[in-house]
Amino acid sequence: MKRRSLAWQLLRMGRAAGRRVGGGQVRAVALLLATAVLALCLSAVAATFAAYDGIDRRTADRGVQYHDAHPDEPTVALANPDFDDLGGRQFSLVYIRPQSPSMPLPPGVDHWPGPGEVLLSPALARALDSAGTPDRYGRTIGEIRVEGLASPGERYAYVNPTDRQLNEKRFLPIVGFGDGAVTGDKMFIADRGRLLTALYLILLPAAVLILVAVRMGSAERDRRTALVSALGGGRQHRALLNLGEAALPVTAGAGLGILPALGAMAYGDVRLPWINYWLSSVDLRRWWEAIATAGIAAAAVLLVLVCFVHRPAKRRKARSTRLAAHRSRLVQWAALACPVLIFATVWGPATLDPEEYSSLRMQLYNTGVVAVMATLPCTVAVGAAALGPRLARWSRRTGDTGALVSGRHTAAHPGVTARLVAGIGIALILVSQVQLKNAQFGENARAAQATADRVGDRVLLMKVTDQLTPNQVGSLLDRLPTGVETLAIYRPERPSSSAAARIQGPCQALRAVRLTCSSQPQTVSSRTADQRLVETLRWISPVVDHFEVRQAAAQPVQSARAPEKYVLVSADGKAVPQEEIKQLLRNTLPLGAVTAETPGSGWLVGAKETVAHGRWVLFFGVPGVLIVALAVALANLAEFMGFSRNLAPLSVLTGRRKVYYSAAAWALLVPLLAAIVTSGIAATWLAAPQERAADGIELSGSILGVTAAALAVLAVLTWWWGARAAIRRSVQWRPYGE
Repeated sequence: MKRRSLAWQLLRMGRAAGRRVGGGQVRAVALLLATAVLALCLSAVAATFAAYDGIDRRTADRGVQYHDAHPDEPTVALANPDFDDLGGRQFSLVYIRPQSPSMPLPPGVDHWPGPGEVLLSPALARALDSAGTPDRYGRTIGEIRVEGLASPGERYAYVNPTDRQLNEKRFLPIVGFGDGAVTGDKMFIADRGRLLTALYLILLPAAVLILVAVRMGSAERDRRTALVSALGGGRQHRALLNLGEAALPVTAGAGLGILPALGAMAYGDVRLPWINYWLSSVDLRRWWEAIATAGIAAAAVLLVLVCFVHRPAKRRKARSTRLAAHRSRLVQWAALACPVLIFATVWGPATLDPEEYSSLRMQLYNTGVVAVMATLPCTVAVGAAALGPRLARWSRRTGDTGALVSGRHTAAHPGVTARLVAGIGIALILVSQVQLKNAQFGENARAAQATADRVGDRVLLMKVTDQLTPNQVGSLLDRLPTGVETLAIYRPERPSSSAAARIQGPCQALRAVRLTCSSQPQTVSSRTADQRLVETLRWISPVVDHFEVRQAAAQPVQSARAPEKYVLVSADGKAVPQEEIKQLLRNTLPLGAVTAETPGSGWLVGAKETVAHGRWVLFFGVPGVLIVALAVALANLAEFMGFSRNLAPLSVLTGRRKVYYSAAAWALLVPLLAAIVTSGIAATWLAAPQERAADGIELSGSILGVTAAALAVLAVLTWWWGARAAIRRSVQWRPYGE
C-alpha cells in the first residue's frame, strides 16, 4: 500500500513539476504535437496496408477469367478489356457480350446491361457529365456499387457493345469472374512499397519533432533527476516522475493523431485533398485494430523515450562544482565528416554502372543524403563556435553586451547550436529531394507536351487497322464532321533514314495546310510547311525536314496500297472536333479498328500518370517540411528559454532590455541564417546527381528560394519570440542567495 501510495505521489509530483518548470507548458504542447504526428504517421501506414488490401481483394473478385486458363469450364461471354482517358488520365472499361443466360455477374452489379447499354462507376459518371458526354459508351442504365470497385473513386465501366461494335477478333471467351485478369486502378496506381517509401518524408521529420519534444527543458529535468538520485531514488522513481509529467499530453496526442482515421471509419469514404483519391471507410474498418495499435504504439514510444532519455549524471561529473564548457568531440567529428559525405554522395554513386547497379546507386545516394542531413548542423555549429571568441573580442570594443554573452555561449556549447539549426538543414534538403522526385517528366513526354503547346487540338492523327476494307474507310471519311479535311500519309515502302513520307489529299485539304495542288509528287521543306503537318511528322516519320506532296483522293481504292495513317485538320485552322470524331468511331466501327488522337498524346497520358504518382511525394513531403519547421520553432524556443534564464541578471547590470534583442540575434538569428545559406548550397550540390536537363529533371531554384525565404521569416520570428521571452523572464527574476 505504501509503495502504491509512493508511486501515486511521484506521478502527481511529476505532473506538478511539469507545470512549474520553466517552459513546462511549451513542452507539454510539444509532446502532444509529437505524439499526434507519430500516431498520424503510423495510422497512415496502417491505412496504406488497408487500402491496398481492399484494392487487391476487390480487383481479384471481379477479374475476368478467360477460357484459355479454364478450358474445362463452359464459355459464358465474350470480353474485351479496354482503356480510355478523360482529362489526361487513363481508366479501364470492360466490354462484355453475354453468350449464356446463366452468365455470373461481377461484384457490385445486379443485372447486366443490354447491347448498347453501360454500367458506370459513380466517379466516371460524374466525370462524363462534367465533360458533357454522359452517353459516350452507350445508354447508362445504372451504377456499379462500391463493392465492385477497386476504390470508391475509381473510374470504371462495364459495356455491352452493339452488334456493330462487336469485333470478334478482339473479343476473347470467358468463363466467369474472380481471380482473373487485372483491370482498373490496380494497373495505374503505384505499388505499395513506393507509397510506404514516400511516407518516410513525414516519418523522418516526425522523429526530429519527437527528439525535440523529449529533450525540451532538459536542464531543469536533469537537475531534478540528479536530486532524486541523490535522495536515493532509483530508475523506477525517476521513471514515475517523468511519466507523471508527460502522460497527459502524450495520451491526448495519441488520441488526436488517430482521430482522422477514426473519423473516416465512422463517417464514410474520405477524399484526400489535392490528390483526389477516395479512401474507403470499409477498408479502414477492416483494419481498425492496426489503427488503434498505431495510437497505442505512438504513446508507448514517447513514454519510453521520456523515461529513459534522462539519465542521472555520472559520479565523476557529479562531484565537480565548477562550471565548465565542454566541446563535444562527436560534433567536431560530424562536422569534419560532412564535406566528405557530400563529396561521396555526389560523386560516389556516379562511378557505378547505372544499368548494372541502378538499385545500389540509389541506395547509396539516399543513404548519403540522410547522412549529410545528420552532419550538416554540426558543421554550422563548429563554424559558429570558431567565430564565437572573435565575436566576444569584437563586442568588448563596441560595448555590445548581448554579442559578448552570445559569442561565449556559442563557443562553449556547439551542441546547442547544432540542435538549433538541425531543422533548417533537414527542411531545405528535404524540399529539394521532394521536388526532384516529383519532376519525372521524360524526354518523349516533354516532346509531346511541346507538340501540344504548339498545335494543341488543331490536328488529329487517325490510325486505321487492316480490319477495315477500303470501302469502309471511305465511308468513314465521308461521315467526318463538316469542316474537317483529311490527308493520307504514306510511309516509304522501303523505309530508310533518308526516305521521306508522302502526304496525299484533294486540293481543298492541301490548301487547308498551305500546300499546292499537283498530280506529280513534289518535295516540300518543313521550314515552309504548316506547323500542324510538321508536328505530326515528328511522331510518324524518321525524316522531318522534308516530305513529298501529291494531289489525289485521300480515300484508298481497292487496288491501291492503303495508307497507314490519316491527318485530320480543320479548314479554318481552328480546333478539330476531337470528341465528336471519337464518338463517331465508337458508334459506327468495330472496337479498336480505328484510333484517333493528337500527336504524342500517348506519351502525355503516361507522363500524367507519373506526375500523379509524384503528387503523393509532395502530399507527404510538404507536411514533412511543416513538421520540421515546427520542430525548429519549438527547439529554438526551448534552447533560448534556458539561455534566457542565465541572461536575466543582465537587466540589473545593464539597465537596458535591448541587450536581450542583441543576445537573441547572435544566439538565434545569425546561426539560423547561416544554416539557411549553408543548407541551400548543400541541397544544390546533392541535387546534381539526379538532375537531367534532357529529361526535364532539374532542381527548381524558385522552390528552393521560396523555402529559404519562409525559413528566414521563421528565423526572424524565432528571434523576436526568444527576445520577448527573455524580457519577460528578466522582469520576473529576483536574486537568491546560494
